Amino acid sequence: MRGFLTTLSLVGALAATPASADSYKFTMHNESKYAITGFQTFEDGKWSTWSGVDIPPATSQGMDWQSSAGDCNVPFRIIYKDIETEQYTVDWCKISNIRVHDDSVTAD
Repeated sequence: MRGFLTTLSLVGALAATPASADSYKFTMHNESKYAITGFQTFEDGKWSTWSGVDIPPATSQGMDWQSSAGDCNVPFRIIYKDIETEQYTVDWCKISNIRVHDDSVTAD
């Protein structure tokens, strides 16, 4: 979709909106009681694991697709230590935040 997937350094709650950025960027906010230990996206028939994802509860991490080309709707999974992971899909072209709660995941 958008090239090799990586994460940027922690940037707190500040993230560029996709419309104004050179690449699709978003901030993952961990508003749950579980530590997030990984992030995966599904493209070309396989899951890709993003590097450097480690988001303790009550913190945020800036994320970057490193490109602005490709399909806007790509499934993703959030990886927690010792917890089964569900699959979600959002329109990456329209969101700038993913908020992980104890029992749900939302995007805005």
